[in-house]
Amino acid sequence: MKYRILSVAARDMADAIEFYESQSSGLGLAFLDEFEYVMQRIFSCPNAWTSVSPNQCRCLFRRFPFSVLYAQNQNEILVTAIMDLRIDPIRQQERVRQTD
Repeated sequence: MKYRILSVAARDMADAIEFYESQSSGLGLAFLDEFEYVMQRIFSCPNAWTSVSPNQCRCLFRRFPFSVLYAQNQNEILVTAIMDLRIDPIRQQERVRQTD
């Protein structure tokens, strides 16, 4: 199985990496490593994670206050957002509806 990242999710990730790198050298790379770990967890059991809408699930990062929002089909995982969980939940729900 493979994954594809929507451009909005790629921007989310770039923003997070930039932020963490500005906080401490190497922390942005640690964020990227954590993303890869989350994707491996999703691949290993794509239906195990929290459903946030009829078409999307969420898998939490362990080390950072972020989650990967994704949809799946038979051939790939589509990453629709890398969500900062410190943002207002109502705003996050609006984002989920926009990516459905």
